[in-house]
Amino acid sequence: MQMDHLVTRRNACRLAISATGAALAAMLLPACSNSNSGMSGKGKLSVGVRADIVGFSERNPNNGKYYGFEIDLANELANRLGYGDCSFITVTPETREEMLSSGKVDCLIACYSISDERKKLFDFSPAYYTDSVILVVENTSLIQSFSQLEGGTIGTVAGTNAAPQLAAKFLELGLSDGIPRQQDAESGSIDYDTWHLSQYASYAELSQALEAGDVDAMATDGAIAKTYLDGERTVLPDFGINPQRYAVATQKDSELSPKIAAKVRSMLKDKTVDKFINKWN
Repeated sequence: MQMDHLVTRRNACRLAISATGAALAAMLLPACSNSNSGMSGKGKLSVGVRADIVGFSERNPNNGKYYGFEIDLANELANRLGYGDCSFITVTPETREEMLSSGKVDCLIACYSISDERKKLFDFSPAYYTDSVILVVENTSLIQSFSQLEGGTIGTVAGTNAAPQLAAKFLELGLSDGIPRQQDAESGSIDYDTWHLSQYASYAELSQALEAGDVDAMATDGAIAKTYLDGERTVLPDFGINPQRYAVATQKDSELSPKIAAKVRSMLKDKTVDKFINKWN
């Protein structure tokens, strides 16, 4: 999936909820149900997914069904594992780790990227998608380069990898010493020597903060940014944090971990993953 050709929010939403895409998804994987409730039970794989990422995993509020690349991937995974059915449960960046660690879902397929810290908590399959963190600005801000954000405010979503990676990037480029000066535990805001970090509960709130001028730029994975890009916003061309490798996460040392890893590996080998990526690109 190429990030070079960014689609507008309007076109992306139309793609994600189109009747054609929904019908094709149903024909490809008729055995799995779309449900926003239910726990893992006999013969059923419970998958934590996002409900707001266009092209990856989006829930249609009119019929309650989920569509997207990760939904197709989850359905195929359940079939290959021998489950008779699967259920989808909405998770957010703030709730997904608790949902998995507590057993409320069997696995996460939710734009959840591998990191050293996360590997201490969960097992991961081979990566099925690679992305990068990008910065999005309003055209009216006249910001054209990452260096212009020195002294400014960058917004992220709480619970994502973007915040620590931003701090490391500023340090790497010599724009900051990387030491937090002041932190607000309730809001997640952090003051550094040369920039400020603000964190929000959702991408929708972060997008609104950018539009209102509360943040100078929003940091997010390129795949997620598609939902919030339009003709009035620009991706800074001189910034990127690579790689963000999305993978299926399971409980640490669970019996399911090696089985899921093997099936994802087989889907990568036989190009099933590529087929789903191309379908939703």
